[in-house]
Amino acid sequence: MVADYERTRDALVSLCGLRVLEDSRIEDPAIGRRGGMAWLGDNVIEIGEPIVEGGAVDRFVTRFGSHMSSIAVQVDDTDATLRFLESQGVEVGSVVDGHIVFTKPGGTAGVVVEWFGAEERLDPRFGGPMPEPVAGLLDVRAMAFGGAVVEDPSGAASRLAALFGHGVAFDDPSAPAGRPRAGVSMGDMVLALYPIPDAAESDQLWGWTYVRPQTCNLGLLVSDLAEAGRALTSAGVALVRHDERSIVVHPDTTGGVVMVLVDELLPGDPRHER
Repeated sequence: MVADYERTRDALVSLCGLRVLEDSRIEDPAIGRRGGMAWLGDNVIEIGEPIVEGGAVDRFVTRFGSHMSSIAVQVDDTDATLRFLESQGVEVGSVVDGHIVFTKPGGTAGVVVEWFGAEERLDPRFGGPMPEPVAGLLDVRAMAFGGAVVEDPSGAASRLAALFGHGVAFDDPSAPAGRPRAGVSMGDMVLALYPIPDAAESDQLWGWTYVRPQTCNLGLLVSDLAEAGRALTSAGVALVRHDERSIVVHPDTTGGVVMVLVDELLPGDPRHER
């Protein structure tokens, strides 16, 4: 959720070949945004800016600025999901259009989760039209992972695995700073979990200061990390850090998305089995 939809959209188009699936307006204050879904690699990201004062998106951007706001998962049955979440002590924050459920982060290790219980007609995975490819600076092959900072990555992975029903992808408490210490499968990709760093380290790792659990980054799989680094450097794109395993693009460049480039999927990613 961002202050300027067009700025973020255009940045991701030019950097990553983002393909826009919609540019719509939702006036319901439970959302209250302009923007919508876009195809990136092999999955969908929703980008929106606030259009309803006091609406959910407006409250988020006012409080946290332009940044990653939640992670969404697909469910088969919204009513069954609501019953299950209640049995697990997860409180519902809002229900939109009968099939979009946002839960309060207290029951999901601090991560805001959207549970989506419909087949979105614009989504190419459900028969929606796939826009023509867009040439971006980077050769993005897939959406590698979503990321979140949490109090206890191992505990958060266990908790979310019980809710998502796909298992803990990996658990590596000794992982160095900037790499995920645990991950949970979401069926088609992994949610990577990092510890919350102190303020100075947070800025060095992410170009953003995290003080509480929340979604934090978007991982993108590229064909060759070294080649991606050279392309970004040649284009003058601001980076937070660059090592042999990943490149973190500064969120000021993308209009609010902390973008992590990798050329390998995380352990336990369900695509390893395909």
